[in-house]
Amino acid sequence: MPVQAIASAPADEPGAAWLTTEHPLAAVASRHCAGHVHIDPADLLGHVACGSAWAKALTDDLLLAIEHGLPLDIEPDPSYIDEVAVRRAMRGEELELTECERAEVRRRLAEVRTRRNRGYRFVCSRAAAARREAS
Repeated sequence: MPVQAIASAPADEPGAAWLTTEHPLAAVASRHCAGHVHIDPADLLGHVACGSAWAKALTDDLLLAIEHGLPLDIEPDPSYIDEVAVRRAMRGEELELTECERAEVRRRLAEVRTRRNRGYRFVCSRAAAARREAS
């Protein structure tokens, strides 16, 4: 019976070219890889994670999509506003935001500024003060 060995593609081959820091699962793969011991840093695909860490991240993502009936290729909606990113940007974190998200941050900050700068008048009559003291 013939035996066939299957080897993963080295990092410099085109098969691994899409596994870079720009990949949506790069952070997940990097966390999976953090516990592994690597002799040669060149073993990291795309300078992010080893092959087994990428495989686990990609497989877990695929299984989650299949389990919940999600489409495998999602076209991003340019008008989508990420609420978490907007809140983080309002706190001063440096993030890459879409034009819609930047506009939302500006709108919310202007709203806060308007609310804080609004003049308040406190009118207190002697009768109101007397009622407060009586109760």
